[in-house]
Amino acid sequence: MISSRHPTATTDPAAAGLQPAGDGRMWYDRRFRPSLWRSGLTGFDAVMGSASGRCLRVLKDRENWHLKLSDPPQQAHGAYLKKHHVRTWRSRLGAMLGIRQAETAGRIEAQNVRALKAAGIEVMDLMAYGERIHADGLLESFVLTEELQQFEPLEQFLRGQFGPSPSHLCMRHDRDRDRDRLIRRLARIVRRFHAAGYNHRDLYCCHFFIKEPVPGEFQIKLIDLQRVQLRRRFRRRWLVKDLAQLAWSVPRNRVRCTQRLAFMRHYLGVPKLRPADKRLIRKVLAKQRLMQRKLGVAE
Repeated sequence: MISSRHPTATTDPAAAGLQPAGDGRMWYDRRFRPSLWRSGLTGFDAVMGSASGRCLRVLKDRENWHLKLSDPPQQAHGAYLKKHHVRTWRSRLGAMLGIRQAETAGRIEAQNVRALKAAGIEVMDLMAYGERIHADGLLESFVLTEELQQFEPLEQFLRGQFGPSPSHLCMRHDRDRDRDRLIRRLARIVRRFHAAGYNHRDLYCCHFFIKEPVPGEFQIKLIDLQRVQLRRRFRRRWLVKDLAQLAWSVPRNRVRCTQRLAFMRHYLGVPKLRPADKRLIRKVLAKQRLMQRKLGVAE
């Protein structure tokens, strides 16, 4: 039974500029309407009930799917679908007390896509999202994003495109300069992301997708935005966590220590590290060592 406190909506509650589907529980980017409709993804129930793709992961409250949309062969492309089924003690209690429920996971990610694009940060394209709030506190939602064609996760890109980082500067070659450009570009993206007030909470290499259209020119997109937060105060520990997650997940033999320091200089926007910058780096390294003790060393 659907809660009467959450009436059928026509306007996009995430303010992502999307169009409502007929059932009022799904909003879609009109550019993708032909692909969605040909694939039978015409409303909330159709998407949540879809099992035509490949299931990548099933957790207690979430499913991840890869879909191949029904497009003409020359236009065929894929999409990634997250289905959320969340019921917590808080949502149960809110339903019992008649309190308006919190935003669903699907809506939050849709809002984050919109906000980060507005901040000038490249992210994946949102195709559609939807939500349904039940009277018993169950929060159902989904988010559907376009597959990034010819992009690779950062750690996979580093291993495939760059050999082990040489230990001596005299051994450098042209591809090392490209690696330096990639590190500089990545640092500036993380800097802009944090400067806009955001933290990711899962800022691992696997959430940066890279494409190199021409040698030395890199396109970088940030994905998996459900847990992104906007914080204006008490941010330091969250920035340290993001930076430590990224440092921990970079393949050790693809980026040497001097390049990691160069990343921090570009991230901080300084030619030479100041005492406060060194204190930040020590905190990041301490967090990284803690992660290594818990999770091992990322190879």
